[in-house]
Amino acid sequence: MRYIITPTGFADQTLEVVTSGIGGNAKLMVNNQLVTAKKRQPMILRRDDGQEVEAVWKKDLFGMDVPNIIIDGSLIQVAKPLPVAAKVWCFLPLVFIFIGGAIGALIGILAAAANMSVFRLPTNLVVKFIVTLLIDLVATGLLMFLASTLHLLLQ
Repeated sequence: MRYIITPTGFADQTLEVVTSGIGGNAKLMVNNQLVTAKKRQPMILRRDDGQEVEAVWKKDLFGMDVPNIIIDGSLIQVAKPLPVAAKVWCFLPLVFIFIGGAIGALIGILAAAANMSVFRLPTNLVVKFIVTLLIDLVATGLLMFLASTLHLLLQ
């Protein structure tokens, strides 16, 4: 998804945050050009007045949601936070961590990330709940299948 942001000092430029679905890293685009930075280093942006400023990502919800960005010390909210009920619903598959060990953790984290991505889509709320319910059911079925298969193989 693409989110257009309008930080102060960048009125004549187009800044977009581009996310790439499940667990993907967000990218910052300035005037349709990808802004890159070395690992653990801030991104350098040039404001309309020519001054260079730093920009760093601020992860949200364990890195599963759209991150916010800090530009020149100001926090820019990229996307509106999800309601608490939606967050709880999205993170329900994390129960698999306690049920299925490492395999359950992997499936639960992937399902929760998929649920977060679905709730960021611009569609009807009922459709979002139905799609995430289907994701959770598929994750449950996959966990049960893998658990029973591993149980049979290890006997």
